[in-house]
Amino acid sequence: MIAQPTVRVALGSAVLAAGVEAILAGAGLYPPAGDEGPDVLIVDDRWLPDAAALAGQAVVALGSRAWAGTLHRVLTGGWAALPPDATPGELVAGVLGAAAGLVVAPPGTLSPEAADDDPLPAEVTLTPREHDVLALLAEGHSNKRAARELGVSESTVKFHVQAVFTKLGVQSRAGAVARGVALGLLSV
Repeated sequence: MIAQPTVRVALGSAVLAAGVEAILAGAGLYPPAGDEGPDVLIVDDRWLPDAAALAGQAVVALGSRAWAGTLHRVLTGGWAALPPDATPGELVAGVLGAAAGLVVAPPGTLSPEAADDDPLPAEVTLTPREHDVLALLAEGHSNKRAARELGVSESTVKFHVQAVFTKLGVQSRAGAVARGVALGLLSV
């Protein structure tokens, strides 16, 4: 059984924080267990000026669309940018996705306008095998496990991973998955 992520709610509105905590408690994700730092931090727009302080942390940002572009530039791990009126299911999916190192955002949030300093490639064409590898990356498979799934060598998977990174203009697995979703190559 996989351990549930621990969550810290750091919202400016006590009412919104109480609602978020109630939703998370209903999903078994709150209150946090132990004294360790949280796996996922839930923040709002008041954190935008200090977004760089969130580097190295899985984050769920509830607020304006500005979060998508900001988190895209600052974070290397998982994150979610959701509107403050996100449904309970969207909130839980955002927490679990961020904890798993994925990017979770409403459709259209990761448009080139949202991340204008790192635009999406105009057109990306992946080979069928590269698409298979990207799908396995999205599922969190290691190169070794992906090689077993595809019936190829680990070095072949590494080759395809690098080709996917190059075609998508990214440098990480999380970045590849985020770009794949933004370009419609993957669905979450």
